[in-house]
Amino acid sequence: MSLNLTGQESRFPGLRIRRIARTASTQDVVLRAARDGAAEGFCCLAGEQTAGRGRQGRSWLAPSGSALLASVLLRRSGAIATGIPFAAGLAVIEALRATCDVHAGLKWPNDVLVGGRKLAGILSEVEPGASSTTQVAVALGVGLNLTVNEFPDDVAGTSLHMHAGAVPSAEALLIAWLDALADRMATLEGSGLTAIIEEWRGCAVGLGGPLTVQGPGGAFEGVAVDVAGDGALLVESGGEVRRVLAGDVHLGNASMP
Repeated sequence: MSLNLTGQESRFPGLRIRRIARTASTQDVVLRAARDGAAEGFCCLAGEQTAGRGRQGRSWLAPSGSALLASVLLRRSGAIATGIPFAAGLAVIEALRATCDVHAGLKWPNDVLVGGRKLAGILSEVEPGASSTTQVAVALGVGLNLTVNEFPDDVAGTSLHMHAGAVPSAEALLIAWLDALADRMATLEGSGLTAIIEEWRGCAVGLGGPLTVQGPGGAFEGVAVDVAGDGALLVESGGEVRRVLAGDVHLGNASMP
């Protein structure tokens, strides 16, 4: 297992990458580092995860070396925490265009799709024990399929090698993502969540179409109307517009975990 900790040429401030061949979860590595007092920019890049997780406690597993599996520590104002996953998704879109000319879309709240199938997911977790009255410590993780050939029957997944002429290395894609993330975070802090949401709408998949939402209060069907300025998904259902702040969204009649 490599525990090499080095700096990289990147626009992301204070970036330090810890490369690990195999770990349970890059999120756990970064959350632990946050509790130990690590500064923003601490990043874990793994070749394989044995217990990686996505939203709603789902697992995120891929064969060794077949995916970008990374998490980075952010220490930012709690006022912008809601916007971090949206900024991260936009940064993935930009990184894919810059490194391999692949054009992707975003499904609320944080899935990256190509051809209607999931290429990547983003997970943002706050570490309460490492946060302060002025800042929150956020472990921001990304899992992106690079050369994954097969997916479980219930997963509508895809892999970058199916869409790109040449697949960038996990580290090259990570640096491109973090560079783009630095720019989006500057927008988020300077212009607020509304500016990020406006850009996010331009990449959105599923707005205006039917969907099913599985939320804390159960499942319901409707039509995705818009994303509000605070990041809530607006769904017209039963003659009213409902605000969705948390839950799983399945586009059309096809379940897309």
